[in-house]
Amino acid sequence: MSNMVKKLYTLLKFGIVGIINTGIDFSLFAILKNLGTSYIAAQCLSYGCGVLNSFLFNRSWTFKRNARINRQEIGKFLCVNIITLVVTSGFLVVLIQFAGWPMLISKCFATAVGIVVNFMGTRNWVFVEPKERGEQI
Repeated sequence: MSNMVKKLYTLLKFGIVGIINTGIDFSLFAILKNLGTSYIAAQCLSYGCGVLNSFLFNRSWTFKRNARINRQEIGKFLCVNIITLVVTSGFLVVLIQFAGWPMLISKCFATAVGIVVNFMGTRNWVFVEPKERGEQI
């Protein structure tokens, strides 16, 4: 498989995991909002559940890491997802409070931005092949 096809295949798998994560995120967000939770608290909790799913599936299926999970990998993954959470929460605040957008449209837009940020960080920093980093295998 050519390098370009491999990268596209990886992106497709990341997208499938992302759809599942987004389903978890949106479902839990809606449940929490219906229970009266603030949208920022609902965002943090629902996003956190999607993050757990993301780590497990992206690590084992998308980027095929079979080695033991190490602290550095978890730390990088959490760092990327905290940055993504801050970015998406910031977009929610700006779009809902300042731009007056409806919550669902704001959530969709913030999620789309988050997907881009998350993929770039996950692919280029968290689950990088040792040979891509120039390390010996």
